[in-house]
Parts: sequence; C-alpha cells; structure tokens
Amino acid sequence: MPARRVTRFHNIALLIEPVRAYGRQILRGVSDYAKVHGPWLFYLPSDEFDAMPDPHEWEGDGIIAQPHQNSKFIDQLKASGVPVVSLSGPPGNGYCPTVLPNHHGVVEQAIQHFRERGFTKFGYCGDADVSPWSRIGALFIEKLAELGFDCHQYDPAAEEVERNQRLTHLARWLRSLPKPTALLAKSDSQAREVLDACRIECLQVPDEVAVLGVNNDDLICELANPPLSSVIHNARRIGYEAAAMLDKMLNKQPIETMDISVDPMGVKSRQSTDLLAIEDIEVAKAVRYIRDNASHGIRVQDVLGQVAVSRRALEMRFRNVVGRPPHEEIRRVQLQRVKDLLVTTDYKLERVAELCGFSTAQYLAGLFHRETGMTPGTFRRQGRPGGKV
Repeated sequence: MPARRVTRFHNIALLIEPVRAYGRQILRGVSDYAKVHGPWLFYLPSDEFDAMPDPHEWEGDGIIAQPHQNSKFIDQLKASGVPVVSLSGPPGNGYCPTVLPNHHGVVEQAIQHFRERGFTKFGYCGDADVSPWSRIGALFIEKLAELGFDCHQYDPAAEEVERNQRLTHLARWLRSLPKPTALLAKSDSQAREVLDACRIECLQVPDEVAVLGVNNDDLICELANPPLSSVIHNARRIGYEAAAMLDKMLNKQPIETMDISVDPMGVKSRQSTDLLAIEDIEVAKAVRYIRDNASHGIRVQDVLGQVAVSRRALEMRFRNVVGRPPHEEIRRVQLQRVKDLLVTTDYKLERVAELCGFSTAQYLAGLFHRETGMTPGTFRRQGRPGGKV
C-alpha cells in the first residue's frame, strides 16, 4: 500500500490587533491569499499582540506583525529567526519588509474632500511622535503649505491627563480656530474625541468645524455624533499583499521591493463634513446640484437653471472657488461614482454606465481610460485584494 502523502502546511503567526475594523480587514486579506495559495495554518494570540508567541504555543515558519513603536517587540522580531513582514513602519526600517497604507494618498484624499467643499482654513489633530500614523499630519501640513494654506495643529499626546481634562484642553483649542475649519484627525478614534470636544464647547459640526477621520471603522464612525466622515484604508488588500510578500520569503523567492504602499479607496462622506463652506451663494448652489445630480447625466445647461447668473459669470466664479469649470466638476463626480461602483460591486460596465449617467459602456470605458490611464477592469482589480500594486 503506497504511503500517504503528507501536505506541508506553513504555520504563520498573525500578531495583529483584531479589535478594530482595520485589523480585522487585514486578517481577511491574509485569509484571501491563503485560500488560494495555501494551505496555511494560523496562530492568533488570545491576548498580547505586541510580543512574540510563547515557544511552547507556537514554533512556526513566518510572522505578519504590527510592531508599532514597541522597541522590545521589534528586537524580538529581529531575533525570531523566521521571515517577518511588518504592517507598521516607518518604511525602510531595514529589519524586515513592510506593507503600509499610502499616507500621501490619505492626505491627497483628505485635502480633495475638504477643497471640494470650499474650505480654506485647516487643522490637524494627532500625536507628534514618530509612528507612521503621525506622518499623515506632517504630510497634511506640508501639502497644504504647497497649496498656499496654513494648518493649525493640536498634539493630544502633550496633554498627559485623564479624558475629561484632555477634552477640555482640546475644546479650548478648537474654540481658538478660525471658522469654519476643516479638521483632519489621525484616526477615527481621535476624530470622535474631537467631536466630543466640539459638544463641550458648543461648536457646530460641520458648520464651524468639519471633522474627518482616517480608517473608516464603520462602528466607530456610525456611533459618532454626528456620524463621522473618514478616509477609507484598503486594509484587506494590505493583508493580502503582506501574505503574498511573506509567501515569497518562505519560498526563497526574490522580493522586488522592501516596502509596499497601498492606496486608500476614497472618503466615506457622512454628516461630520456634510457642508459647503462656499461664501459665493450661486456657486454653492451649483456645486450642491452637481453632487446631487451628476449621476443623472446632467449638463452645464441644467446647472444654469439652478442659479441666477449667466454661463460666463458662473464659469468664472466656479473656477475661482472650486478650481475647475462646472463641466469638469460634473465629470469628476460621475467618475468618482464609477470608481466606487467598480470596487464595491460586481456590476457589469453597462450597469455602472447606466447608474452614473453615461449613454453607453463603450463611451464610459474610453473616458475612464483617458482620465485615469487605465481601463475600468484594471481599476477594479487594483482596488481589490490581490490586485496588482
């Protein structure tokens, strides 16, 4: 009788915090990869995620970890003797490959979101430490400076006090800001504290302070009062790419790059930023009409029916405030809706074209390629786990 063939399972430790949506989506991405390229066995600790597993519990082949700034944990990973992929940086840390969110992309999405709503005054709330997340704040401030805007910054880490005192200090800072201010927080949890501080100081959100978080943890965002807008990390793809990188290391294959950066998926807009901070009333009417109706296939002539100015006047005023003419804004809103549907649904392109106000799928495909440099199919694949980086 022939001997039974024994399948070799890679035994992988996932030292990833599963409490928040970000960590859970990363784990789903790792699972997506293992289902196709496995089989893998997984070790998930029941409590500590920032320390090496007890050798009596796990002696495996590789690790995917979130070491953050825990120097002891980082030293343990370096000395582990197995391949390690890190999910926290900074990039180029040298001791192992990393897969991180594209912080430049987060900042670009945040600024675009605020500028589309007409904001010219900005703030940032986040720790001034050396974690990769703090880079969002530095990049946000730098990018705004390039565009000619100042940004006020608040560092909650400087206030080592209990929560009520911390909120009081934050509320006082928020009151001092010019209004209306568009404020980016380093995370959804930090953004919720900003919203709580706004209530303490009786500041109207979003009328006086518009608040944007990062990560789009649905539970945190929906529990916020008002519901919180947030930049959407593609955490599931981060998990997939980390697993793919670790698999190459396990199989002694070359790694093209030590650092992979995954673009965000956009901004989930909720009530905390649902405001047009545009002083020009007619332009504000036009922008609101475009956002509500662009997917119905409207034209500039339809927009003119909503305002009390000539086409030439609207074109000039719209460009001065928004930075582009009305017809480009219509296209931009339409294409953003197309991108959302491509990534979040399995609709055929014909259905996407219909829902976004385009006459045919062929016309949409040509326009999409001209505007983005890729086909709708390529964009869909890149926005999902396993897509090419």
